[in-house]
Amino acid sequence: MSVLSRPNGTPERVWSLIGGISALGGDLEREDFVALLNPGYTRAGQPVKAASTLASEGPGVATALGLVTRDGTRLSLASGHAPPTVAAFMDDVHDVLCRAETGDLNSVILETYAWLVAESHRRQDLGWLFDVGQKTFADMADAALVGEDEDGRLMNPTKVPAWRRWLRALGLGVPMPDKGVDFPSPGRRLAIEIRREGVAPATEFAAEDFIRLVARRCPYLDRGRLFSQACQRAGWSGSPRNLSAVLSCGLRDLELEGIVALRLSGDSANALSLAADPAALQPTFNSVVVLAGGDE
Repeated sequence: MSVLSRPNGTPERVWSLIGGISALGGDLEREDFVALLNPGYTRAGQPVKAASTLASEGPGVATALGLVTRDGTRLSLASGHAPPTVAAFMDDVHDVLCRAETGDLNSVILETYAWLVAESHRRQDLGWLFDVGQKTFADMADAALVGEDEDGRLMNPTKVPAWRRWLRALGLGVPMPDKGVDFPSPGRRLAIEIRREGVAPATEFAAEDFIRLVARRCPYLDRGRLFSQACQRAGWSGSPRNLSAVLSCGLRDLELEGIVALRLSGDSANALSLAADPAALQPTFNSVVVLAGGDE
């Protein structure tokens, strides 16, 4: 089964599983993990067993992502060692999902995000996300995807909350209070990937070269493999000189945080344009200067 079909297999529970296996020597009986993470509680002096699915779906997700292997009821770390931090764990998950090919059920997480980026590019706006409800959003996303899950649709209203949880953990979404929907800024993940690429501070890129780097490390964003696939499925292609609303928000976030500077100088024939934002003073740029190494 896919990650989204196991809504109780949250990023936190999967990380707890991997940490628990590592702490206990590299392998662990599945039931031992369930008992450790979800031991139950006492009510009116009587022991009560908590819902087993709260912990049991964690091993299923970890196995689906290829982070844990299963031999009968015994679970082991696929790599032989655990990532040292939760940030490193999420980097591993990001890499697994970026490598997933179409047809792999877990590719749905980033394929859906790529569709959202492409749709935002077509509309040059993100306001529509706050106007559609969860059911309509799920219907739109599912119609844009190809194939079906083991329980039917690749995206449905019950999978949307799990999808959003994983996006937040990956650095691709920011919760919006009282909105019932996340703001899909990829700023945090972009900062992380700049650091992982090993870009030294004060490095300057031509705008086109920087966007190619982004597309390689984040294939669900403009010009990336999954983004191009989403555009092709929709039968739509925008101007290559205009960036999507999602990537534009991410780049503006990086600039506000002092991680990059978007500059326009000299000949502007090769300039790229950000999606419109009334609060932004400079809509175009032809170079990007990395000012800091990104998130640690």
